[in-house]
Amino acid sequence: MKFLIYSEVSAARIATSLGLPEYSYYFVLRDFLPVLKQLGEVVVVERPEVEVDPIYDATCASGEQCLFLSFSPPQKTPLDLRCPTIPVFAWEFDSIPNEHWLDELNQDWRHVLEKCGKGITHSGLTVRAVKAELGESFPVVSIPSPVWDKFQALREQPKVLALSKSVQIHVHSGVVLDTHDVALDHYMPGPDAVANAVTAARMATKNGSHNVKAVLPGSTPAPRQTWLQISRRYLSEWYLRVLCELIPNLPRPVPAVTSGQESLTVGEAKEPDGPRLEPRNQVEPGSLPISGVKPLAHEWTLSECSFELTGVVFTAFFNPYDGRKNWVDMLTAFCAAFKDVADATLVFKLGHHEYQSALNDMLMCMARMPKFKCRVVLLQGFLDKAEFDNLILASTFAVNASHGEGQCLPLMEFLSCGKPAVAPRHSAMLDYIDDDVAFVVDSWLDATAWSHDPRLAYRTLRHQIDWSSLVDAYRAAYQCVRDDPSRYEKMSAAAIERMRWHCSQTVAMEKLRDFLSLDKVISQ
Repeated sequence: MKFLIYSEVSAARIATSLGLPEYSYYFVLRDFLPVLKQLGEVVVVERPEVEVDPIYDATCASGEQCLFLSFSPPQKTPLDLRCPTIPVFAWEFDSIPNEHWLDELNQDWRHVLEKCGKGITHSGLTVRAVKAELGESFPVVSIPSPVWDKFQALREQPKVLALSKSVQIHVHSGVVLDTHDVALDHYMPGPDAVANAVTAARMATKNGSHNVKAVLPGSTPAPRQTWLQISRRYLSEWYLRVLCELIPNLPRPVPAVTSGQESLTVGEAKEPDGPRLEPRNQVEPGSLPISGVKPLAHEWTLSECSFELTGVVFTAFFNPYDGRKNWVDMLTAFCAAFKDVADATLVFKLGHHEYQSALNDMLMCMARMPKFKCRVVLLQGFLDKAEFDNLILASTFAVNASHGEGQCLPLMEFLSCGKPAVAPRHSAMLDYIDDDVAFVVDSWLDATAWSHDPRLAYRTLRHQIDWSSLVDAYRAAYQCVRDDPSRYEKMSAAAIERMRWHCSQTVAMEKLRDFLSLDKVISQ
């Protein structure tokens, strides 16, 4: 069996592609590689439309079977190839797109999956959503990314929790902002915190600092620009949702790409064919600027840096412009839970190449909060394996407060290393989160749109986080490791064992063999 595999972001581009649409599919492909190599020959392709069919024809001519695995969302999966194609995709909602828009039939996932004939996803939730549309007999399987095995060496190392002794974290190329650093005093909570931060920015601009932008944090566009933005948006919505319904033959416009002076809101990652729209959480400040436009007071540049972790460390990995990750709740609940606790630390490891605006938004968010003694570390930069492993070792808990997950690789990786979680139990996390391995955060269902639907039509559900429950979960986790270390050790061991059955290479291989009927192919 020959496997042809593809993801839009390649190994050569991943360090500069963090946060781009579908960038995480590269990590999924990478984690599946060892399993696929044990099942057959693997060929990584970069241009499926050009490379796949010639390889397929040559393979068939030699009497061997060939299969193309497209690690991409169904709407971006090639459908005009001769080679049998299976999309390998993640999805966090309880329903799949069952209608198309903008005359793009591929946006209807039923059409794509029926044409492919099979699908591979990463959660039981998505399997149920697909079968709800295509029938119980449709061949779709949940195979989480097999991440467990790659941390075997890390699990065998002595534990170096920052709780017992300080741990030095070195970053080859990154930015570290630490609330215990006096350099951030202007952003720290106080009676005039926001005003002080803005004043500091104005002074830096007046003095001509090369690290300062003229647009201040929290500033708003000119009134005329705001009016135009609002008017255009409401006119487009009215045209699409009202007029086009009354007069079916009217053409449906392609969503306009914002101009160089406008920005996309949190959760609207810009794609090559236009903006990716998603209803934003209205409490989330900040915006993702169009490339080259950074509405910042300060500009932080990547450089070699290091920082020290001590105490109880909660760590979260996420794309700060993905509104589903809900960083505001993670941050504000942490600072509320530990406002008088100096040895509690929250590490935000950010993943997006446009990190400037995110850092500024998070600092301004902290400036608006009541005073807190706990520590927050904002870390931007691509970590190599040694740096990533060291951060996991130093961490006490993994944190997640998202509205939905397709599988959540960082959370699975931390659990595989024996790090219990503070996380909700919904979407893909239903498959592996419970009280044995996590301090579970309550949530409730709320209407929303599919993440890539430009109409913002409410067709599905997401999960809102119970903020007070998140505060309680933080405190319970802290008290557990401080006052009941034996329980922490049990949760740590349970997390390792849970993930061995959930996302090990052995489990993935068995599921792939059965799903693709590879035993029959080999016997023939």
